[in-house]
Amino acid sequence: MDDPETATRCGVGIRGVAMTIDSFVWLFLFVVAVSVVGVVTGQTEITAAGVDTSLEGTPAAVGLVLWLGLAIGYHAFFESQSGKTLGKYLVDIRVVDDDGTPPSLRTAAVRNVLRLVDWLPAFYVVGIVALAVSDRRARLGDRLAGTTVVR
Repeated sequence: MDDPETATRCGVGIRGVAMTIDSFVWLFLFVVAVSVVGVVTGQTEITAAGVDTSLEGTPAAVGLVLWLGLAIGYHAFFESQSGKTLGKYLVDIRVVDDDGTPPSLRTAAVRNVLRLVDWLPAFYVVGIVALAVSDRRARLGDRLAGTTVVR
């Protein structure tokens, strides 16, 4: 357990690198979500050129919700277990509660549901601004969940 007051709090740059890496995981989870919904709804076709899944309407909305659930779940689960997603692991940063302990699953879920707000209007603009103006280097999700990203 590190004291978050003495640990180095991470800024936009290193956190951005970790999120870029995690974006590849998100892309994989998107393919999984679309594929599952496509198979269940019969909107997946296997052709000589490959597999094609084209979702529209309600199946597309279900695929989106499933993807968001998987992506938020990915972050929440791994952060609650080790404080690190794959991206955080590769750049050697981690999430801790404000008292320096690893976040609980609930705390990690709260910070990651708010990732959706931090992402607005696109590419984490709200999160980057919140992090840049925060003396704690905390995005909105960190502020509400009582967490910090440290090196």
